[in-house]
Amino acid sequence: MMSKRKALMPDVFKRRKRVCVGGLAKPTPSSPQWGSDSEESISAATPSDTKAALMYLCSLFPKQTYEGRIPPIIMKHQLYSVVKNKTLVDRQLNDLRAAHEVKMLKLGNEVDEYCLVFTHDYRNHVNMFYGQELSKTVERFLEGVVSRTNEMCVTQQIMTDHNFTDVEITQLVNAGVLTVRDLGSWWLAVPGAGLFVKLFTKGRKAVLASIRKSKYKEILKQELESRKMTASVKLGMAYHIHDIIGADLVTCIETTSGELLRLKDD
Repeated sequence: MMSKRKALMPDVFKRRKRVCVGGLAKPTPSSPQWGSDSEESISAATPSDTKAALMYLCSLFPKQTYEGRIPPIIMKHQLYSVVKNKTLVDRQLNDLRAAHEVKMLKLGNEVDEYCLVFTHDYRNHVNMFYGQELSKTVERFLEGVVSRTNEMCVTQQIMTDHNFTDVEITQLVNAGVLTVRDLGSWWLAVPGAGLFVKLFTKGRKAVLASIRKSKYKEILKQELESRKMTASVKLGMAYHIHDIIGADLVTCIETTSGELLRLKDD
């Protein structure tokens, strides 16, 4: 039984030789594929490929550095750098959202993408962000709405059903847990998300610029990982490598010297 369970563990927790095509990891014939049909019957006690990938990516996030300021935030496309089967990722992600384990949020105009936060991390972040100044309105919102919805936005009807007045909705917007979507609806939001957007955007630009300056606009992944760019890449090099691979900004090529990242044409 143990040998079978080990065989089902995602590649991210093992050292296997992989080939990366089109920015997505592809195992060699001798190793199982994340998201392959043979792995879809994982037992309930074992995290799905997508949840395991999300947990791994969260482990790369510098939690201690930004504790109380921003929670571990993962961009949805980063999952595609770990799990090849996008359809499986989307389906399993929907399952995680339906179980209220994960929140999917929109980060505004600067990053036209969706981000993911574990629900417990979101709640802990809001509590730490405000500390003793956490209002009863925000606390009631966390308990009554955030814990019970898997949607990215809430409507006037939902807020009315939970007995929130217009004045209290304004308080939630001011607190940063809601942002206006349009008349009568609001996006769920992360207090302090502006800091994440700034760090994420700056870090991505720095990593891409570093590759662009390399010969032939390509670099071995191992060499890129070893570069010291802490001043501009504050979320960590490994975190941003998964970003540029998942966003399909680079082509991954397996060579005798290791995995090569080649910048795609602008």
